[in-house]
Amino acid sequence: MKFSLRNLKIRDQMMVLFLPPLVVLLGIIGLFVYNFWLISRSDRSIEISQSAAASAESLLRGVNDIYGNAEGYVFTRRDTYLQAGESAYQSVLQDLSSLRMLVQDRSMSARLDEIQGKVEDWKRQSVDPLIGAVKAGQTLDTMAALRKANDQAAQIREEIGEFAHANQAAATARWNERQKTSRRAIGWGVGLALFFAVLLLALVRAASRQITEPVLQLVRASDRLRQGDFDPALPPETKNEFGVLSRSFLHMVQALRQDREELGAIKRFSEAVTECTSESEVYDQILHALRDRFHPNQVIIFKLRPEEDFLEVVASLKPLPQAVQEWPVIEGKHSCKAVRMGRPFRVNEVGVEPLCPGKFALPDEGSYYCGPLIAGGIIIGAVRLEAEAGFWTPERESLLESYLSTTASVLSNLQLLQTMREQANIDPLTGLYNRRFCKDYARKLMAMARRKNTPLGFIMLDLDHFKNINDVHGHEVGDRILKQFAKTITQSMRETNLTARLGGEEFVVILPDTGAEACLVVAERIRMAVYHMAVPQVKEKPIPPVTVSLGIAVYPEHGGTLEEMLHAADRALYESKRAGRNRSTLYVAEKETTS
Repeated sequence: MKFSLRNLKIRDQMMVLFLPPLVVLLGIIGLFVYNFWLISRSDRSIEISQSAAASAESLLRGVNDIYGNAEGYVFTRRDTYLQAGESAYQSVLQDLSSLRMLVQDRSMSARLDEIQGKVEDWKRQSVDPLIGAVKAGQTLDTMAALRKANDQAAQIREEIGEFAHANQAAATARWNERQKTSRRAIGWGVGLALFFAVLLLALVRAASRQITEPVLQLVRASDRLRQGDFDPALPPETKNEFGVLSRSFLHMVQALRQDREELGAIKRFSEAVTECTSESEVYDQILHALRDRFHPNQVIIFKLRPEEDFLEVVASLKPLPQAVQEWPVIEGKHSCKAVRMGRPFRVNEVGVEPLCPGKFALPDEGSYYCGPLIAGGIIIGAVRLEAEAGFWTPERESLLESYLSTTASVLSNLQLLQTMREQANIDPLTGLYNRRFCKDYARKLMAMARRKNTPLGFIMLDLDHFKNINDVHGHEVGDRILKQFAKTITQSMRETNLTARLGGEEFVVILPDTGAEACLVVAERIRMAVYHMAVPQVKEKPIPPVTVSLGIAVYPEHGGTLEEMLHAADRALYESKRAGRNRSTLYVAEKETTS
């Protein structure tokens, strides 16, 4: 089997490269450890000597504090000096105990025992009797007693100083020994370190070639990926960490390529549905997009009809079952869980998990996902996709929600546009068509009548004395009359006829396939219905009977264009007004000529 350093794991490569210098390095480290052990021993001795010196200084302060507090009590009789003196004495004993633990020489320990004995005798024979006599109020030579105690304290301090001096001399000797050992260890260590630094540098350069080459290849592959190239050159397949990294990078590239394709598909879908001009086109686009992307068993699109409280199937990928084809709705919009909750409802395995309470054409097996169509916080429908069991992963759900949100936004815009179109064509007061829609639709009806060679009737209507009604009873009553008048007109003729409000109290009725005689019959029916029209009253003042004057013209007898027809009907209306109002008049061309 052929051996290759490249196929080894990075750890093994490093072991092969660094094992020889590692052995020597361990020897150097052992040497340094030994030298530092020697130094540490010296350091420990120095630390002990320094601690002993500090304890000796504390011992001196304690002796001074014992005498000073005794002197303070003698002159002031304050108990605080007694407490401070006792605390100082305990500190002296503790310092002596600490010194015994620090020193290892027996002679030094003996000297400490001697010092402690003198301290105890001094306190017992001089300090305590002096304090006791002062407490008892006995007469004694205070200054003499204090001088005696001070002389004894001076002897104790002198012995403590000699002890500290001896300890300092020992510490200095140890320090000099440490300096020699340290210089020797540093010299050996620096020399060996320089030698192996050069050796390690050469080995690192050799190892770096094995490591940096695949790293640089991955860097170049990352740059190409950033520029949009999803087929970059990757390091060769190996069994070490770089091989694992290369495979992971390849999987990442594949995932990014898939995400890019999905984003492109969503963008193309968004562009396609945005160009749609009707809801049926949008339904067709979403059906095909979901079929191509998810390959579902079935797709059903529901449209919410809130005024009728049900969800109606408006499109499906496959034909619906025969049992629901005649009435393809979910009665009660809240029966659909997705619509009720306002978030997707998923069943990963039919027969195991609870199903939607709507129970509309549910699959017998597999899984299904029902997502609401929400635009601007308003639910306008839902989409159900059926697939095999366990199909709906979080990634697929997220992708599907992108399609549904785009679809909902486009459908909402189309519905809003349709509503705006209807509002633009409807008179807000009467609910009839307005002048603009009337003219556009009338031209279409005239073109149709021209092709079929059939008549087209125009009836112009105007309420009699309507200005007086507004002046006497107010505009609120006038508006109520206009609303009731519009309702009366629509109830007096066929649904195929068009009624529009031209402005103010002037209206027009267009009757397809209707000649002059039939128009007169319709006009009279409208006139009589208006005459008997009851207008709801909210004031005590009664509203006088409302009458209407009508003028009739028929295409193509009385004109060839819409303007001519409206003019002819208006002239006939003028004749009805001139003849006394509350009547219907057919346009006669000869009369207009003679006038």
